[in-house]
Amino acid sequence: MLTTGISPTDTHTAPQFTLGTVATQASDTGTKSYIYVRAGAAITGAGYVCDIDSSTFAAVMSTTTTTAPGTGAGKSVGVARVAFASADYGWLQVYGSGTVRTSALAAAYTNLNSTATAGQVDDDATAGSEVIEGIVLDVATGASAGVTAGWINWPRVGRTL
Repeated sequence: MLTTGISPTDTHTAPQFTLGTVATQASDTGTKSYIYVRAGAAITGAGYVCDIDSSTFAAVMSTTTTTAPGTGAGKSVGVARVAFASADYGWLQVYGSGTVRTSALAAAYTNLNSTATAGQVDDDATAGSEVIEGIVLDVATGASAGVTAGWINWPRVGRTL
């Protein structure tokens, strides 16, 4: 595990670290951990929630399709700190305080689930969505979809609703 020498907002067209490397940074704002991945498709930007294939460390933005039973249950999840082009390498946050892309009016301190909107989670409990365990919002999302302050704790795709 690395403890220094990374920039969570940098992406690269060639690998700079071994895929799957976990790095931890401590600062006066708290400890945060990241995992090094390759984007399987473009990742829109900071806060977007991504599923991680643990055999290849390819990351794609989470949707009800990528998390569905048989394709996503148990997968690790990370949160982007920056946009990735398809096939870029970079870091996804897996632990610590951060921001998460959410649907409008997502409530604080409740279960979050995948949605049909790539990279965006919600608390709507739509049938067929999967619970994204390990991410909790510290505040409610406003009237529009956006990034919301939350806590990220080694998230993973959970049960189907």
